[in-house]
Amino acid sequence: MKIRPHHLLCIQKYTGHGYDAAFTAHMTALVSGLSDRPQTRVTLTKGCDALCLACPHNIDGVCTSLEKVDKMDAAVLNACGLSYGISAPWEQLARRAKKQIFMTGKEETVCSGCQWFSLCRETETTYEP
Repeated sequence: MKIRPHHLLCIQKYTGHGYDAAFTAHMTALVSGLSDRPQTRVTLTKGCDALCLACPHNIDGVCTSLEKVDKMDAAVLNACGLSYGISAPWEQLARRAKKQIFMTGKEETVCSGCQWFSLCRETETTYEP
């Protein structure tokens, strides 16, 4: 499964809210699948990923919020010592992001430009890898 680096964070803080019903249903299924199968192999990718399939910002495979999400992706890669193309079990990458970002308070700088930031800031990490 291909995942943008910042989605390592979004998946862990997901509480059932989304852009619209189609996106929320897709996100719920993806999060549930990773929770049920934490050994799922995830590859960090640049550009639209498995989560973006139902996103209204995905127009023909191109993200209309690319500048903002590219910055968040770069911040996650930097904070976690990761790079695009790395492939590992979901639980390993999620644990690393949790330890390097959520447990250090770095989400304030990584995620502050996101429209979901205020909700996530008040949400405990829902996924326990």
